[in-house]
Amino acid sequence: MWRNIFAVVAIAVVIAALTADLKFMLGLVLGGGLALLNYKWLQSSLRAVLGAGSQKTPPGTMIKFVVRWLVIGAVAWAANKTRYFDAVAILAGLFAPAGAVMIEAGYVAYKSLTARENDN
Repeated sequence: MWRNIFAVVAIAVVIAALTADLKFMLGLVLGGGLALLNYKWLQSSLRAVLGAGSQKTPPGTMIKFVVRWLVIGAVAWAANKTRYFDAVAILAGLFAPAGAVMIEAGYVAYKSLTARENDN
């Protein structure tokens, strides 16, 4: 997933560099960076929860999830207020994991279909 998110952001930034203005491209870079940060932060939080080894979640788990989104939202809002970043582009960058999931789903479907064809 990490590689796919990075690829989606990189491709989007290259396309924006060729077709859009600097403000939009910077918004994509920021939104994509926030998406990558959000993914890593979520991954480490889930590892901590799953690594606890008990059926109850560790204390403060819900707060960590809320704080994560508050930090991402605050950074995006503050960046938009500077007028150097396009708000739509920031949101588009934050949606990079959705594109990464679609790439991964396509890859897994392809591998499943080719494995099934090889079995026959």
